[in-house]
Amino acid sequence: MKRLLGLSVALLLAALSIVPLSSAADEPPAVVGRVYHVEGDLLSYVPEESDWVAAVRDAPFSTGDTLYTGSRGQAELIVPNGTWIRIGDSTQVQFIGLEPDVSEVDVAAGLARFYNKDSDLVIKATSLFGYVLAYPGSVFDFYVGENSAEVIAIKGKITFVHAPTNARYEVAAGNPSLLADMSQVSSEDGTVDPNWDGWNRTRESFWASRGRTTGRSVQFLPPALRHDAYVFEENGRWEQINYDGGNRWFWRPTRVAAGWAPFTNGRWTEWYGDQTWVPSEPFGYTTHHYGNWIYTRNRWYWAPPVATVTIGLPLLNIGFFWNPGRVSWIHSGSNVGWVPLAPRETYYSHRRWGGPHVVHVTNVNITQINIRPRNYAYARHAVVVPQRDFYTVNNYKTVRVKNINNTTIIKNYQAAPVVNNAVVTNYSTTKQKYNFANVQVKEKPHKTVTERIETNQKIIKEGRRERPAVLQQQVKSIKEGKVNREAKIQQPKITNYIVPATEINRPKSEMKLQQKEIKKAGREAKDKPGAPVKPSVKPGRPSPKPQGVEAEQPEKQIPKPKEAVAPVKPAPQTETVAPAKPGRPATKAEGVAPDKPDQPISKPERVKPPRPRPAGKPEDVTPMKPTSKPERVTPSKPDSKPEAVAPTRPVPKAEKATPAKPAQKIEGEVSTKPAPQRERIAPPKPRSKETQEKLAPAKDEDPDKPNKKPVRGAPAKVRSQDRQKGDPDEQEKPR
Repeated sequence: MKRLLGLSVALLLAALSIVPLSSAADEPPAVVGRVYHVEGDLLSYVPEESDWVAAVRDAPFSTGDTLYTGSRGQAELIVPNGTWIRIGDSTQVQFIGLEPDVSEVDVAAGLARFYNKDSDLVIKATSLFGYVLAYPGSVFDFYVGENSAEVIAIKGKITFVHAPTNARYEVAAGNPSLLADMSQVSSEDGTVDPNWDGWNRTRESFWASRGRTTGRSVQFLPPALRHDAYVFEENGRWEQINYDGGNRWFWRPTRVAAGWAPFTNGRWTEWYGDQTWVPSEPFGYTTHHYGNWIYTRNRWYWAPPVATVTIGLPLLNIGFFWNPGRVSWIHSGSNVGWVPLAPRETYYSHRRWGGPHVVHVTNVNITQINIRPRNYAYARHAVVVPQRDFYTVNNYKTVRVKNINNTTIIKNYQAAPVVNNAVVTNYSTTKQKYNFANVQVKEKPHKTVTERIETNQKIIKEGRRERPAVLQQQVKSIKEGKVNREAKIQQPKITNYIVPATEINRPKSEMKLQQKEIKKAGREAKDKPGAPVKPSVKPGRPSPKPQGVEAEQPEKQIPKPKEAVAPVKPAPQTETVAPAKPGRPATKAEGVAPDKPDQPISKPERVKPPRPRPAGKPEDVTPMKPTSKPERVTPSKPDSKPEAVAPTRPVPKAEKATPAKPAQKIEGEVSTKPAPQRERIAPPKPRSKETQEKLAPAKDEDPDKPNKKPVRGAPAKVRSQDRQKGDPDEQEKPR
């Protein structure tokens, strides 16, 4: 027995010396991003083939990957280190480096919005014209063209380093943006493209609603995955099960068909040399790339990863590492299959993904790895499909080989650590293995765009790793630049390089590639009378302002009286009675407008001496009563207007007497004595006594002749008694 035990230990040590284990202690875990949302076309570059494939929701990306949106494409990208990126149409981004605390992304062309959602993260967004350094909590837009680039701070503070001059510029939210070309840096007003900003607001609203999710998913998911809590709450439930010596919490999908199993609804694609799972279920990405599946009680349960050990939290101790898909491979004849791995079973891969149960496979040691299907805990749950369907379908549930049991697998199938020509016959020659979906791409970027990709690949191969503290220190040491506000720099423009797939290698000189201004919609909005679109302003806020204006009607009514009364003194007239009833003054303006232009000219001559009062009138009433113009239209009585400021009485009388007022103005020229009006006004203001004496004889004539004058085109006088009483029936009738 001792000899047998010693032999087993020796064999184990020999195996470990041949196949080194990769753990978190050896190197930091890989940081892998996720395509969370796609609208239109999104393409991913395949360096091995120098070609493009269609990227779909839940497709992964990491250091070295390049994404390109179509002419009508938009996408939302999420990295678990706290980097969120949204890219617009005709945009090319390449990931130079993704680390736990640094994200370096190159924007070759197009527009992108970056979010720094982690307290220890620094984002570095590069371009031909320079790079942006974004600190925790900041949000910014990056418009990159072939001729220039613009940086707009949406939230917080960011730093822009101009590459040609090696100068540093600070940009804060609410301040002017920076516009740079290859020689200088200028400023812009900071407006954003309205369509682009609107789409971002839509996505923000989506996340705001999902962020209100509550339940155990919020408690059990690590912070980097907590944004997906709503998915778990909607598609399953948490149950406490006795497993591995204790009661632990696991998640079980409930909105699936009977007999459901992991790694069945979706497909495999080769990414970074390893077979990577692209799920079809809404919960598939997180549950197939993090944590581990277990089978108990005749059901499949998912054990979430644990980012930090928490005392009293009954979860299975599974590290927070991303993996392409924890399965082991089996094959027999024309069939290929895979077996879901238990938590402590070894996962073999071509890349070091991190974690204590991952083995990095090389061409040297692969021949010495000996695996038997019978040793897997879930061998009887293997998924088997024909080789011809392995890379040609989007979902294996319809092509799965049935009647496969544990005995058949043990007797007829061989195990393999990774997929190769022994597992899939045409593995090394098929190009379909790089597809994220079984979709034929009819339009692709012209080969011109690969020049930037190849340049960045040289930087990536150097294997440099940025550190937040080092980056910030380097930026601080750069001299501060001065914005040249007089410089004339063109707005960023890009060329639409999307062409038919058959013409990607055609000489650029033979093609008519269209060029457009990235922020064209925003520029058009800026040129219009409306205010330019600002990222900090919500579209719903401008509306309350026009509503807060006392009335929209007075705005239309005011212009008419202004034209008629302008020569005399429009300001005092408008200030008098407007506040009481804006609707009625409009009628006065209509009746008086045609006659006033001729009459006001003569009145100013007689009224000028007594007009020391009008100067005070506009001061008291002008700001508060813009609508009163039509009511106190009488140009010849500037004194009475300020005196009649009483808002209650003048409103009704002036409203109905509007047509009659112009008559008083005209008559005021002949007998500028509207005694009734000044008699009423005399008590509040002593200045009106002179005017009352002059107007005394005209009192008898006014009540009888006001109705006829409006017919002739001249406004009739309004009796002062009517104005005081405010009785609509006592208005003077047209002569």
